[in-house]
Amino acid sequence: MLEHGHDQAAGLRRLVQAAPLALLAFPLDGSPGTWIAQLAHALRALGRKPVVLDAGRGALAAAFGLNLRHDLLDLLRGERDFDTVARPTADGVVVLRGDRGVDAFVASGAPAQQLLGGFARLSQGFDELLLAMPASELACLAAPGRSVPVVGLEASTAGRVDSYALVKHMAGGFGYRRFACVVRGAPDAQAAQAEHARLAAAARRFLDVEITLAGWLPGAQAGREHALARTAQTLLTTAATPLEPAARAA
Repeated sequence: MLEHGHDQAAGLRRLVQAAPLALLAFPLDGSPGTWIAQLAHALRALGRKPVVLDAGRGALAAAFGLNLRHDLLDLLRGERDFDTVARPTADGVVVLRGDRGVDAFVASGAPAQQLLGGFARLSQGFDELLLAMPASELACLAAPGRSVPVVGLEASTAGRVDSYALVKHMAGGFGYRRFACVVRGAPDAQAAQAEHARLAAAARRFLDVEITLAGWLPGAQAGREHALARTAQTLLTTAATPLEPAARAA
């Protein structure tokens, strides 16, 4: 396999090497997490293998229609294995609760990579980790310097006010400078772009942050699957942060 000093198998090894797990960070603002669950299903429909860590008091688990008995803490303590703590949906999205586990991990003072990178070492070979937790806690795991939080924007005046308040809180309180936005309920793509433009202009002018448009989710059923697929695909290129596997303990 060696020719002229070059290893001809190197290209093959790069080809088959698994891509690192990617983090998608969703700050929860008290609204239902249905749209995040829909995006997870859309990722699965694209052939991806997403795992969802619900650290929002069960907001996401409920949106998936799951009743999870165990918590990430049971896994961290070694009392349960991953397949006992996590449960899959019918289409294969894997979900686990993380309220107590995340609280305990953050309190330990260990680096976030130790927890998040651990998901990259799981034998299931997940592609994306969707982290959903209150905005005030997100910075503990999704570092402002490299993470791009995904915020939802309801297509209404009240929705713009709420989303702006969320971005202002995360930018002023924790230093986030970049966000991705998913517009919900707009009648068409043009209206979604207009909603995003208003929010992005205000955020740029008053907060000095950038908000990119990841896509939109129609209020009506018509065209929803196509819009979901496009939005999920865009999030992979605009908001996903690669996570390297955590180093094994010596």
